[in-house]
Amino acid sequence: IFGANQIGRVPNRALRNFYYRHALGWKIAPGSTINTGLMLFGGRGKVWIGRNSTIQIDCLIAGIGMTDLRIGDNVAIAYRAAIVRGTHDLDDPDFKGTVAPVTIEDYVFIGAGAMILAGVTLGRGAVVAAGAVVPKSVPPYTIVGGNPAKPIGERRRDLDYSTENYWLLH
Repeated sequence: IFGANQIGRVPNRALRNFYYRHALGWKIAPGSTINTGLMLFGGRGKVWIGRNSTIQIDCLIAGIGMTDLRIGDNVAIAYRAAIVRGTHDLDDPDFKGTVAPVTIEDYVFIGAGAMILAGVTLGRGAVVAAGAVVPKSVPPYTIVGGNPAKPIGERRRDLDYSTENYWLLH
């Protein structure tokens, strides 16, 4: 039997999406793609992926099943990006684990190697530059970069593209 991390290496996109939908209970809308190498940590379910969104090669999603992950329509998550929905309470003597949901709204682009931390919402049309670490929510159409991520620009507001076949270009 394949586990969640083994299925990420299977070179068949339809089989991977079938596994995520049926074995893990994810809600994945038509046109969305999860490419090879996805690493998962946590339980099953509580993941929603909108239409025409793509998660590229070797991404990480941590905290599955513990709290919600919502990814909107036409979202592009580039290579080796990470979404980490758990952390530890540094002030707790037992170093207790905590989790918080992550929401990625429509038309967001997350660059290669970026890290989105627990409790963050990326507003519609936001862009996270490659390698950025995002500990706080990002307003719509804001471009952020760095560690910790800070605003570095704004994106146009008339976005109307589809990332349905984005994976074909990469």
